[in-house]
Amino acid sequence: MDSTGNLSLWVGKRQASIDIYTDWCDNSLDSFFDLDMNSVWNRSMIPFITWEITLCNHTNEDDPGITIRINNNSYDPYINKFGDRMKNWLAGPDGIYGTNDDRRAFVRLGHEMNGNWYSWSKGSIPNNFVLAWRHTYNILLNKGINATRLQWVWSVASKDYGQYTAEDYWVGANYTDWLGINVFNAGSSANGSKWEWPNEILDNMMGRFNKLSSTKPISVNAYATVGVRTGNTTDVQSKNEWLRQMCDYINNNNIKMASYYNADQPTQDNMVFGGTHGDVIWNNYKAYSAYRNCLQTNDWIEPNMNNPRLITDKQFTGILSSSTGIYILKKQDTLKIFMILSLFFCLYENVIM
Repeated sequence: MDSTGNLSLWVGKRQASIDIYTDWCDNSLDSFFDLDMNSVWNRSMIPFITWEITLCNHTNEDDPGITIRINNNSYDPYINKFGDRMKNWLAGPDGIYGTNDDRRAFVRLGHEMNGNWYSWSKGSIPNNFVLAWRHTYNILLNKGINATRLQWVWSVASKDYGQYTAEDYWVGANYTDWLGINVFNAGSSANGSKWEWPNEILDNMMGRFNKLSSTKPISVNAYATVGVRTGNTTDVQSKNEWLRQMCDYINNNNIKMASYYNADQPTQDNMVFGGTHGDVIWNNYKAYSAYRNCLQTNDWIEPNMNNPRLITDKQFTGILSSSTGIYILKKQDTLKIFMILSLFFCLYENVIM
């Protein structure tokens, strides 16, 4: 996690949460809760769990039809173990859930289900996913885990792939706390891809989100842009402009959580800090100033070390003030989260991830 610490120093704010991944494997439970979750919390960050529906020693593409088997109760023993471990971890050091030393976490189950590449979208139909989500959700809910300690994030790809839409996979407003989306601008880095500005990627799904629920907070759970706008040469200026426009989009569209995917791929220079390109250098790290500039307003908050759960209940749940059903943005009540690969920062009106 040294890179996240350096990025925090560069930005000038402490991150409030970090994104960690886990699978559906009994053998992962000890290391996940005892090492990963504890390590994040001990650094005064809230875990954001990406819970991939993937079995032991498998990739996330190796188990087509797994949602059907979830609905046949094949994985109830595992889900119950996970739920018990989760409640015990949320209970904090005293082991008693509902006391002052309780913890918090976000959980994103089976993300990008409207794509056609993950096991939870293969060998099944959307209703299998919906029922599997609700089945898993209910098992944890019945253990007494409530929304002040655990927030659920339903997270889609920015575009539909294959024969089904994101709406086909909608689990219902009673089964998620957040709506989420992943946003990637691949530029000219892949065959058939093209440069797309944030509004070109987001506008369609954001409009569709509003039809699914006008009250759920919206999150961008992973976003990134390459630097290659045309050809195979990095265009630092264009990447900075993309990041600036994304910052504006987040602020202007009431997005409450945004996570930058700060990891390069073989043909994609996604990183905004510590990568091979940038317009500034900080302590030998190349970086993109537009990302840092986005976080320099006084709106952003950091973890409150005097709060045993680091941020307030309203910030954690992304609650907006409401008057006669109309949701009104109020600085003291709202939340946005920026993430970079696997970290959040909190802001007064936004929280950085």
